[in-house]
Amino acid sequence: MTRPAETLRPTDRIGRLNRATLAKTVTIEGTGIHTGEKGQIVLKPAEAGTGLIFKGTGSRIGDIPVSPFYAQDGVQAVTLGNRHWQIKTVEHLLCAMAAAGVSDCIMETTMSEVPILDGSSLPFYEKLMEGGIQELDEPMEPLKLSNPVWVIENDRYVVALPSDEFKVTYTIDYPHPMLRGQTLTMGLNADNLIDDILPARTFGFLKDVEELRKRGLIQGGSLDNAVVLTEDGYLNDDLRFEDECIRHKILDLVGDLYLLGRPLKAHIVAFRAGHSLDISLGKKIQTRIAMDELASRKDRIQSAEKVSASPV
Repeated sequence: MTRPAETLRPTDRIGRLNRATLAKTVTIEGTGIHTGEKGQIVLKPAEAGTGLIFKGTGSRIGDIPVSPFYAQDGVQAVTLGNRHWQIKTVEHLLCAMAAAGVSDCIMETTMSEVPILDGSSLPFYEKLMEGGIQELDEPMEPLKLSNPVWVIENDRYVVALPSDEFKVTYTIDYPHPMLRGQTLTMGLNADNLIDDILPARTFGFLKDVEELRKRGLIQGGSLDNAVVLTEDGYLNDDLRFEDECIRHKILDLVGDLYLLGRPLKAHIVAFRAGHSLDISLGKKIQTRIAMDELASRKDRIQSAEKVSASPV
């Protein structure tokens, strides 16, 4: 049994108590920012418990579940894969899924990379709203931590602290006059995500463009889908936020952590983090939650055994 589809802005899907899917199929067409490949991804409704799954067409064999344990690369973007094929740059779509509260969806693709669209998550979210959100009659508890979880790599780190809400404190520090020592703290409820994070576009440095293209990357990149920084400013003249770059880093973080497939209640503290650290944190969170659930189950069994063994 399902509930009526929602097509309007949610009040707060990040902590929804029920699983949700799309009410109808929607198609996303575009170009991959790294591969330059053109194609489409068809997002289809799915039954409760299906999870988020990429399905390939043609020679792409087997499904790729959305999970940090299916991540195969996190250098320039998040790449998921099985033994037969990969799907790259999934984080912007997943951030939109997180904001919309979609837990179950089949994503059928003709591409090896999710389209970049305008470089943000907003067009993906608008497509999800076009399809409508169908709440399902199966509960889904948000992930909650009992203890801190962290990943440290040299002078970079990301930490997940127990919290009753999903929030972030993010710091970036690039050797660039516009991006030195920026910190942003905010709650990540659905309204904040939609207004303040989803529109932020991916960014890069003009000095790196030639080298990245030699490596076969950013083949589909342009000023239409990225913020480009020069030595002392921006090549673009249409920033959506004064601090658009740090907001996009938070967008990436939200999308990366939605590899977990469930809403998360934690305070994420990140310093110069990135996809690789985010993926490692996701794996640690999933492992920690599994250990906590096993310990809780063991405690319940032991308590029940003590009650049954007590004299009447």
